[in-house]
Amino acid sequence: MLLLTVMAVTVCSVPTYAQEQGSSGQKTDLTELSIDELMNIEVASAATLTKTTPRLVPSAMTTITAEQIKASGARSLFELLDIYVPNLQWIRHHWEADQLGLRGVFGGNKYLLLVNGRVMNERTHYGALSERDLVMLADIHHVDIVRGPGSALYGPGAVSMVINIVTYNANTFKGTEITSRLGAIEEFYSSELKHGQPFDDSDGGLFLYAGMGDYKGADKHDAPQVYGVDFPTEQLDPSLTGDWWDDAIILPSDGYQAGHPFLHPSVSNDGETHRNLAPIKLHAEITRDNWDIWTRYTRGGKEFVWAPRVITQPPFGWLNIWPYLDWSTWPYPHLDSVPPVDSYSSGYQQLTAYIGYKQELTENIDVDYAFSYDMFDFERIIGTDEVEDAFREDEYYGKALLQWQPNDKHKVAFGGEISHQELGLKSPGWPDISPRTSAFVDSSTNPLGLMPRWSTNLYSILGEWQLTINDKWTTFAGARLDDHTFTDWMFSPRAAIVHTPTDKDTLKLMWSRSVRANYDGEMKANNAAGGGNSKPEKLDSVELRYERQHNKNFDLAASLFVHYNLALVDWSQNDMSVISVGTQREYGLEFEASYHTDTTRLLVSHSFTKLYHFSLDDPSLVTFVTAEPYGYGDDLANWSNHITKLTFQQKLNAQWIFDASLRIYWGFPGLKDMSKYWLYNTVPDGYWGTVDPLIKPGWEDNSRGNYYLNLGLQYKPSDDLTIGITGYNLLGIFDKELNKRNYWGDLDYRSHAAAVGVWVEYKF
Repeated sequence: MLLLTVMAVTVCSVPTYAQEQGSSGQKTDLTELSIDELMNIEVASAATLTKTTPRLVPSAMTTITAEQIKASGARSLFELLDIYVPNLQWIRHHWEADQLGLRGVFGGNKYLLLVNGRVMNERTHYGALSERDLVMLADIHHVDIVRGPGSALYGPGAVSMVINIVTYNANTFKGTEITSRLGAIEEFYSSELKHGQPFDDSDGGLFLYAGMGDYKGADKHDAPQVYGVDFPTEQLDPSLTGDWWDDAIILPSDGYQAGHPFLHPSVSNDGETHRNLAPIKLHAEITRDNWDIWTRYTRGGKEFVWAPRVITQPPFGWLNIWPYLDWSTWPYPHLDSVPPVDSYSSGYQQLTAYIGYKQELTENIDVDYAFSYDMFDFERIIGTDEVEDAFREDEYYGKALLQWQPNDKHKVAFGGEISHQELGLKSPGWPDISPRTSAFVDSSTNPLGLMPRWSTNLYSILGEWQLTINDKWTTFAGARLDDHTFTDWMFSPRAAIVHTPTDKDTLKLMWSRSVRANYDGEMKANNAAGGGNSKPEKLDSVELRYERQHNKNFDLAASLFVHYNLALVDWSQNDMSVISVGTQREYGLEFEASYHTDTTRLLVSHSFTKLYHFSLDDPSLVTFVTAEPYGYGDDLANWSNHITKLTFQQKLNAQWIFDASLRIYWGFPGLKDMSKYWLYNTVPDGYWGTVDPLIKPGWEDNSRGNYYLNLGLQYKPSDDLTIGITGYNLLGIFDKELNKRNYWGDLDYRSHAAAVGVWVEYKF
């Protein structure tokens, strides 16, 4: 099987494309090569500008193949990456879409998400947002994850990692295939069709893909929401003294206690789609000779569950019950009825068009040209039909990259990029609902779509030099300069040395600096307020990596990394905005092992990440990253220090394959420290001064470990038909708390439902 062959080099890195030019100029099918031959083919890597062999790639890199996607049964990119990528963690969010983190660095704005090398991040406020929640994954040929800083290659935003989705095209898929999936308990449905047709008269062909789904999700009983605070039972009491908005307004909640499932009627299904709009993914691509032309459209989004203070206390509980107050009893208005908590969700649609051309100037010089247009349309809803944020982005992007190999020792790449963004008012892409002015934001200065159109430019210069000193030593040196409308020049250098002392062992020492400009919306507001250019986030990182291909069946790898200066730009609770917060320093270890035969594949990883210093720019600032600067512990609040991942596949016979995956987040000591801080301190709030603690003394369920077990079977009765079944989060059958997943910046959690899914794949 291709899967079992390619996995032999997974702990190092694998070729980025399924086919590559051989020495004769003819394309070589990599599935026909041995492991040794695979490791020595020079390919375009997601971690370099110059071509190199997988063994020499100067990065910790994970590649997830289409076969692994199928084996996992993953229902989203979130779930897929959580299963396979070492030291990657997934966390929920009450106010925005879920977030991914790597090596202790969390946030959708701290990594880049690419499709076929094209950055898909939105820039106004959220970062990586599209693609991640979609249940349709059959268009993906593989996913490359560059684990660690990558802005020297891809530009501002690649602080923690780079995720590159590589789709099928006419060279990697021929024929027609239909895939249908459905899930029970966590209910979903999807259908996907893809077709690849090669051209007869030249290299290349036409690839078409269409996918549509419906995600109902899991209800509050199968996926319980659990808060760490006792809920009040009192209604308004006119005898209370003090300001009524501070003391008297209490939302009745039937006396729910900390640690009990919250069964309020308005709790949305876990994973339910935004406004019940069907998720859509469309992709069309033409490759012909040196041309690559594609267009892509996606639509998605999810509903969220309210944060604790929205339900239990002012100011948000007050806003929620406003329509239900009997004002005839002013100044102590009573509740006419117990109000519902309206849904909260965000959604997006994205359209991308791309044209790429490779010009072969000489035998040793190539130039890659690219031009792209991208439209990103976003909205966030608070309440039944009130749009809190709504904006649109239009980006026009161009790139030229020259690759030159003057001799066997030197390889050089040099080029530039230009990006022009038009941002601001929401497009008419979302029907029926019109944006409103936020209750908390002045519409005259709000950068998130409630102001006239405005624009930004990003000019970039990048380059890399690869030097082969001898057959045992190779060096890489590269850098990138980026100039944004609202920043000074941003510099991202990278250097690496790779040593291959034997034919089995590889040592890599890598240093890099990555940068991230703040959100365009935040920088625009800062500039309009007279703050001038914004200071970017900066990460300096050193990594020592060891890889060993012990034999044809067994591979090992280990990384020691030190993030010794993360100049953190993050959420400030004081200012209710994203600003420069402080400096975060951490270190970590990652261990990986891969065992593979013709019938068996086992992948195991364990990672450890530890905060060793955090200093605030201003001692009065409140951050949700850690409670360490306040004297509570020395760990990251939202991060499990230890995480173990295991995937296993066994080919039982010619028709049957068994799959399993297990993820263990061993515990959250930093969250326990944050709970203590919140318990003994009122928390500053940029709107209302302070808010009361939202944690009950002694409640520590949120800091316990998370455990996710999936089991699956594939049955292939013929070459054209495959049927599969997957059981998800099965430990929840015995204890739902084992499947919990925490929230960023809050002390509650929601458990994933123990569920089942089936799929059918038929190829014509």
